[in-house]
Amino acid sequence: TVLICVGPRNSSEIVMAQKQIWSGIPLFP
Repeated sequence: TVLICVGPRNSSEIVMAQKQIWSGIPLFP
């Protein structure tokens, strides 16, 4: 994903970011 391209310092940041993305997808039509 784009977040991986950005290069988070911790893998936990990737997981948390992905959770925010997946939880945000249903918000968009």
